[in-house]
Amino acid sequence: MKIFNALRKRITASAQPCQSASSLPRHSLRMLLALSILLALLAACGDESSSSVSPEPGDDSSSSVIPASSGDLQSSSSQKSSGKDKSSSSIEEKSSSSVSGKNSSSSVVELSSSGEFHLCENGDTLISEGLKKITYFECVNNDWVVKYIIRKDSLDSLAAIEKNKEHPNMDSLFAGYKGEYFEFEDPRDNRKYKYVEFIWHSEDGKSRDTFYVMAENLNYGKMVLGGTTKFDDKVTEKLCYVDDEWFCDNHFGGLYSWAEAMNLPKVCDSVAVDSNEACKSFADAVKKVSDPRVVRWQGICPEGWHIMTQYEWQHTTDNSSYLRSKILWEENAGLNGSGMSIIPTGNGRVGIHEYTYMWLPAAEDISAKSVSILGVASEQHTVTWSKVAFQSIRCVMDANNTLIH
Repeated sequence: MKIFNALRKRITASAQPCQSASSLPRHSLRMLLALSILLALLAACGDESSSSVSPEPGDDSSSSVIPASSGDLQSSSSQKSSGKDKSSSSIEEKSSSSVSGKNSSSSVVELSSSGEFHLCENGDTLISEGLKKITYFECVNNDWVVKYIIRKDSLDSLAAIEKNKEHPNMDSLFAGYKGEYFEFEDPRDNRKYKYVEFIWHSEDGKSRDTFYVMAENLNYGKMVLGGTTKFDDKVTEKLCYVDDEWFCDNHFGGLYSWAEAMNLPKVCDSVAVDSNEACKSFADAVKKVSDPRVVRWQGICPEGWHIMTQYEWQHTTDNSSYLRSKILWEENAGLNGSGMSIIPTGNGRVGIHEYTYMWLPAAEDISAKSVSILGVASEQHTVTWSKVAFQSIRCVMDANNTLIH
């Protein structure tokens, strides 16, 4: 209430009794906006449906959404809504509406040294979940802006779920690449994978790095059903999209929790890696390097290969169109110029045609990092997820890799 009274006094002192909103000074308009936001937040304090929350894997209402992370929710006003068709579109875009919200309501309105009110810090993101929709915000010019609205009814509708189960045509998965595809056979299960040589040139043209990366998501292990709560540390376990092994076997690959992908005991999904003896091997590997982006970790990749590192991802390209396949993307199909043929695998239940996330060998307490590639964004981003989420992985060859430290 102290913030409320302070705002009211400042606005009263700044505006004449009969002034219209359009004639108020700019700083008064900002204070009016801040006051309205604060009132809305106070009114919503007792309403659980309007609270700001982050999606937690395993919750039916949130497992079908794209997580918000700084820099991850980019769009333009010219892009169309994402979805399977007009009747079942699951994502609506809003690029101009300013709205309120912050993870901590005590810091919603901040007074800068210049006397201007800042609603948020540029680059911050926020998720607000209601009964019927999930709204994603990003802070632009110190104001919250709606970036996406996801309607739960379309995500959970029978028609949407049934459409997700359709087997897509994968014949043109590798189309667009002008280079040579090589082939590797995993001796553990005799599964064959295409892989490519990736060549990176510095902007000044004075340096060059190369590495070999699989052009398909890894598909190794035994399929378990979504919702499984008991896991066997002696067996590599994976999810397949909509519990259909056809997807795993046709280039989508397996979906793994972080610990499963790292070939660590399941307990490592729920604890910090340096706090449990079961995760000590990974914690020790991190301590050996000065830069966590370069941690080389085999995980469940075949012998002689390792899980693609953040450093290696950064030496591909910022333009995800060069990485995305020409097929399956609902919006902005890629060019596949790199040959990596990245497809939108979703999260195990929804999201096919829309996005994909790939684990990195990087952990932060009970969360871990992954690479985000969205159909509605032109760049790849590094985001943070709960380690119990199920995501894809790409493997990179140890040999002939100039990026290995």
